[in-house]
Amino acid sequence: MPHTVFSHIWGTLGLLSIMIIVSLYAEGILNIISLQIHRTELKEVAESVAKEIIEVVSIHTLGEEDFTLMDLNIPQNINSKSYVIKLKEDKGSIVLEVYLEGNEIVKVTSVLGLNPNLFRVLNCTIQDQKRRLVYGPSLTLPCERPMIVLFKENDVYFLALGREV
Repeated sequence: MPHTVFSHIWGTLGLLSIMIIVSLYAEGILNIISLQIHRTELKEVAESVAKEIIEVVSIHTLGEEDFTLMDLNIPQNINSKSYVIKLKEDKGSIVLEVYLEGNEIVKVTSVLGLNPNLFRVLNCTIQDQKRRLVYGPSLTLPCERPMIVLFKENDVYFLALGREV
């Protein structure tokens, strides 16, 4: 008799183990698909921001203004998750990074074709009380009125990402 009970217990444990393994496998597949969807959406945001940066550079350099703003027409969140847009200088070029906040596994980068001798990334955060703006090298969304900021100082153009305060 005890052998029959033990075989039923081991059989039940085996079935439970198989169910747990299959559910974990399915969850892993769903996470991979979710990450691919996030990467696609982040890539669309990165392409849009890169295009708008090139556009604001063209407008700013043609108009010879000292300070230029351009609103970003991008989603406030991606699948109810906040994300970060970041500008940085890397090996003589300006790089745009977009990633989910707290999850840099899903990161999209785009190299901007700007002359590194003329254009620099602003490496600090500035609170402009006169214009009621905060701008710097990165921007976390969702936020009020995300924008690109470009200004000229000592024959160098500084590029930043900003928001309304």
